[in-house]
Amino acid sequence: MQKRLSFESIVVALVQFIMLGLVFVGVWSRYLLHFSISFTEELVCAMFVLLSTMGGALASKDNSHFTLDLITGMMKPTMQKRFLIFNTFLTFIAAAALFISGITMVMTQMKIGSLSIALKVPAWIYGSFVPIGLFFILYRSIEVIIHTIKGANSFGSREEDDKK
Repeated sequence: MQKRLSFESIVVALVQFIMLGLVFVGVWSRYLLHFSISFTEELVCAMFVLLSTMGGALASKDNSHFTLDLITGMMKPTMQKRFLIFNTFLTFIAAAALFISGITMVMTQMKIGSLSIALKVPAWIYGSFVPIGLFFILYRSIEVIIHTIKGANSFGSREEDDKK
């Protein structure tokens, strides 16, 4: 089975690797050197936001968000398809609202010129991780809805992966 890596999975892997290195350096310096490197904590917190939103986009792409399979498992395939479209549409609406508020947050941070605490970089750089990740959730939600409407029973579902 050969799976093509998506942009989201590459970003998630890269961010996790960088976060692991930063946490390792932070803990190592705290316990061996008795010196805390504060910028590692700042970067890890900022990267966690990116990791969370890109992970959400990856889950949207693979249709692997937590669901109530007990209820959908009792539905007929056509109803399951409609439920998937409805559920994905609700995800899209929530992500769109968060995307708009994230853009507003970034614009406010740019306007007031706020800086991060440890590195003194513009706060909008870290804040932009929110709308960037949400953009990918929106994109993947649209992709799932279109793919489901075109006729696939379940877009990227775990059942399809088990059959391969």
